[in-house]
Amino acid sequence: MVVGNHPWCDAGWEKCPLAGEGKEAVDRKSITLEQEELIKQAFAANPRTVVVLRASFPYAINRTQERVPAIVHTTNSSQGGGNALADVLFGDYKPGGKLVDTWPKSLDQLPPTMDYDPRHWRTYMYFKGESLDPFGFGLSYTTANAFPANAQIVVSFGITNSGTRAGDEVVQLYVKHSESNEELKGFQRISLRPGETKTVKLPSAAKLLAHFDEAQGTSVVLEETRHLADRQFIGAYPAGTEDRSRVRE
Repeated sequence: MVVGNHPWCDAGWEKCPLAGEGKEAVDRKSITLEQEELIKQAFAANPRTVVVLRASFPYAINRTQERVPAIVHTTNSSQGGGNALADVLFGDYKPGGKLVDTWPKSLDQLPPTMDYDPRHWRTYMYFKGESLDPFGFGLSYTTANAFPANAQIVVSFGITNSGTRAGDEVVQLYVKHSESNEELKGFQRISLRPGETKTVKLPSAAKLLAHFDEAQGTSVVLEETRHLADRQFIGAYPAGTEDRSRVRE
């Protein structure tokens, strides 16, 4: 079943009847998906329901994520969106996309709208608590295992398709500084046949490892980040989401 928001609220200028929807000139008043009750009814009738969330922004779909075996997220795209979605659902295309923002579990996890200090839980680097899904999260139709090969300026590592079908994966490199969460420093999308292993190289120039120091007023490479292998996360999923790497049955 397909749920989500209408790109312009199906209403006139500066009008959005549903609190969870928004557009230019209309701020969202909620991040609750109004159709979650409809999803609950569909799932009760068919436990193998696949939910397609066609949404322009994050929704706190806590109940749906806990119960529904598969969720596909897509934005409000073009006239060919239906055909593209069908290709994904029927296995003709290998999905491998990742979230470009953090999806919170509730509205109270977000800072006040007029608070522009990024350290106050704003952006994925400073978000505190447990999110619904973190920045960089996304599954494929297969599983992939990454393992470090070296920790030079160009970070090289192997990745193996450990599943039974071909798939695309976006491998990601994160570096953590003491004052923030892991920060994305590189990524690459690759295609793998079942059982195939490839070596991926991600450049990590010193400037990419720099952290802005307020006292010095400039970006510096801190001592802790010079030991990249001790602080890095390499793989297909952000830290803490590995347990979601398989679709529930």
